[in-house]
Amino acid sequence: MLSRRPAPLLLALGLGPLLFCGLPRAASAALSVEGAPLVPLRGSVPVTVVMHASYDLRGALRKLPTSVDAGPVVRLSIERVKAPAGATIRVFVNLPNATADTPTTDFHYVGSMTSFEDPAADSPGDDFLLDAGRAFKRLKKGDRLLLGDNVSVTLVLEPGTAGAEVPIPVEHVGLSIENAGQ
Repeated sequence: MLSRRPAPLLLALGLGPLLFCGLPRAASAALSVEGAPLVPLRGSVPVTVVMHASYDLRGALRKLPTSVDAGPVVRLSIERVKAPAGATIRVFVNLPNATADTPTTDFHYVGSMTSFEDPAADSPGDDFLLDAGRAFKRLKKGDRLLLGDNVSVTLVLEPGTAGAEVPIPVEHVGLSIENAGQ
């Protein structure tokens, strides 16, 4: 006859193997990294935000498929941008030497952000969300990912869209990968 004491042990021995073989894992949380520019964007001087990516985030970026339509969602958020009306900012990843002359056909190009009206004095600014997956997948496909510990995001003001001396503050830059385990 079994006493009550070994019951937890028997339960653990019976359910333990199930933990190691085949129970579906919970959906993984998004992997992300954040940073902030040290100075406002101004005229023809690009601003680069360097973010230290975690081991898991770097691994997820390296495992991206080369097909631009497959794989996890990679988003770049640029928040609290106080740009004057008509200002267009181009965004590049892992190209800290991007300039106003860098074409939008470059592998590192993510997209552009345009402000349609002047921000109110007391407003926090505009938030932009860009699909960075295509840029990272193009870089991987062309063997240009070259990802070390850091991910850089470079903001370049498109020529002629804002005054040369108008400061454009940007408060926050973030990169996230959702469903990285897929």
